[in-house]
Amino acid sequence: MPIATGLKLRGSGGRLTARLIAGGIDQLEGGRAIYVGRGAGPWQCLQVEEYSTYGLKLVVKLRGVDSARLAEPLVGMDISMPCKGLVDLPEGAYYIFELVGLSVQLRDGRVLGTVRRVVETGGTPLLAVEPPAQSVNEQRQAEILVPAARTICTLIDLDSGRITVDPPEGFLDLYGL
Repeated sequence: MPIATGLKLRGSGGRLTARLIAGGIDQLEGGRAIYVGRGAGPWQCLQVEEYSTYGLKLVVKLRGVDSARLAEPLVGMDISMPCKGLVDLPEGAYYIFELVGLSVQLRDGRVLGTVRRVVETGGTPLLAVEPPAQSVNEQRQAEILVPAARTICTLIDLDSGRITVDPPEGFLDLYGL
């Protein structure tokens, strides 16, 4: 279960910060094993020495990571942990953490990118989709905010790791796609 994304250095003592994923922090505690990695892996198992949160940020100190030099290889990675005790949701309902990391594609198969976070709006949540890396000569698109409405997200397939979207006419023009 992903709990935070985009690790960054915080000072010289090996502390790291990351953006929290809604609903993921409740099982984190000192001494707990977490997994650090990105996408299909590899993922490294590390122990939490201590952590704190402020707003939507996590600050974590990992056992054995005592300097910026040791923390540097973890920059840009995500934090995940095993989930326990979750209730089964009705068909068509998903935990937010299940959507983070899924590939988003159009009905014609073109890939829009990967869900990096879910933005709660008080209404329909938005999937913050990070476009795929582009060639060195091209500018990278800003994140694409896709409403998580059933009329737009026509298929969510957790087993294949994919969300198929059918955005309304003109939506892709907003992002120059």
